[in-house]
Amino acid sequence: MSSIKKERVPSTEQMMDWTAEIFNQGIRLPGYPADYWAENWIKEQFESLGLQNIKFDPINVKKWEASNAKLEIWLNNNPTERFDIPCFPIPYTSPTNGVEAELSMISDNHDLSGKIAVYELNLTTLPVKLMAALRGSDRYYDPKNEFETLEQTVPFDMNFENKIEPLYEKNALGLIGILSGYPCETDKYYVPYDAVERKIPGIWVSGKNGKKITDLMKKGKVKANISYSGKISEVISHNITGTLPGGMSNEWIVIGTHHDGPWNSAVEDASGMALVLAQAKYWSQIPKGQRPFNIMFLMNGAHMAGGLGQTEFVKRNEEFLKNVVAAIHLEHVARDVKRENGRMIPLDDPTVRWWFVSRILSLEEITEEAIIKEDLRRSLFLPPDDFIPGADGPPTDGHSYQPAGIPFISFLTAPPYLFDSEDTMDKIHEESYVPLTRAVIRIINSLKGHTAKELRDQILTKRERKKIRKKQIKEK
Repeated sequence: MSSIKKERVPSTEQMMDWTAEIFNQGIRLPGYPADYWAENWIKEQFESLGLQNIKFDPINVKKWEASNAKLEIWLNNNPTERFDIPCFPIPYTSPTNGVEAELSMISDNHDLSGKIAVYELNLTTLPVKLMAALRGSDRYYDPKNEFETLEQTVPFDMNFENKIEPLYEKNALGLIGILSGYPCETDKYYVPYDAVERKIPGIWVSGKNGKKITDLMKKGKVKANISYSGKISEVISHNITGTLPGGMSNEWIVIGTHHDGPWNSAVEDASGMALVLAQAKYWSQIPKGQRPFNIMFLMNGAHMAGGLGQTEFVKRNEEFLKNVVAAIHLEHVARDVKRENGRMIPLDDPTVRWWFVSRILSLEEITEEAIIKEDLRRSLFLPPDDFIPGADGPPTDGHSYQPAGIPFISFLTAPPYLFDSEDTMDKIHEESYVPLTRAVIRIINSLKGHTAKELRDQILTKRERKKIRKKQIKEK
């Protein structure tokens, strides 16, 4: 059974202080000053907690910078009356001194050659019950039966990439993305963040400003001019690790998250950093002989550049990872919000908690037991792959563990504000900090006696798991 030294669990106030200190440094994109500050700050925290073998592992990253974005529109038959529309450059698109062309809505039957394409982005909203059914989820903790009626708006549009990638083949000259269905009035949307260089310029505009564009398009042919400066440069980011030796096993637990973010980003992912530091502080106070495993604490770099840090960590540590009983990644302690007068108003409830877990029934059961004991309601188990159809890992900072066959638990929430500048301190669901920390401690203690090989041997295929779970559920 899992036991916790309650007095050694860091307080909510401690974790909020860590979060605020990180948040207050500024934008933490890879290669930005605040992210380099975060790397050094992590090192200082690891040292103060007595962690050993603290290492900086360098990663080559594409740093993206852009500024002075301008969008001007006018009716083709009235070029003297022009309208300036506030905008924000789409990450990793091509800067331009000015591209001028007619606007055309993205559509399968529209000729976009020589035109600036216009796309209305709507964040995907799904009933939680339907999302669980679509993804084959059969484990959840919902003691208030909220999932029967609760809907969740996630921070991305499932159709976006399918729409923008063909623009090059269609010889479009640029892209205007309208945040039509966004829950607040903003154009500061850092998507996509895959670090893929795109050959045409593109900008985001807010919902209201986008409506000005589409309303004008209803009156006749509209022209636009897009301009902004920018560059992509090679910089170094780092994965940072520190360790604590265990006394009961020679094998390892990895506890990780990422240290960069698209903005000051309280939830994404200053909150995850606070969760990892909370684990480091707790286990540093537990005598070596009482730690069930050696523990590595990992802060990945370059999450906002295609998740490169986590990918490189798995690639560079193949031998080490053979001795990892479980990798636990912790991201996003998020508060739910509602839309009101173009603003996002924080609510009392947490955003639905997603738990991506390897198809290992014993690992699922250990995780579920910890969630229930800590009353982490609104918790939904999701599969370790195919959340996005065809993906070989989850859309989290633990994405590379599944294809590598490494047992893992990846905690994440996906509030609608995750990639915009509205991700501020009031969006942290601070009431979740301590129970999440306690749940992870319970999981680690409950894994005592398990081995890396044992858990790997228990990994099931999707079909095998479905068959076993169907029988288990029927027998209940």
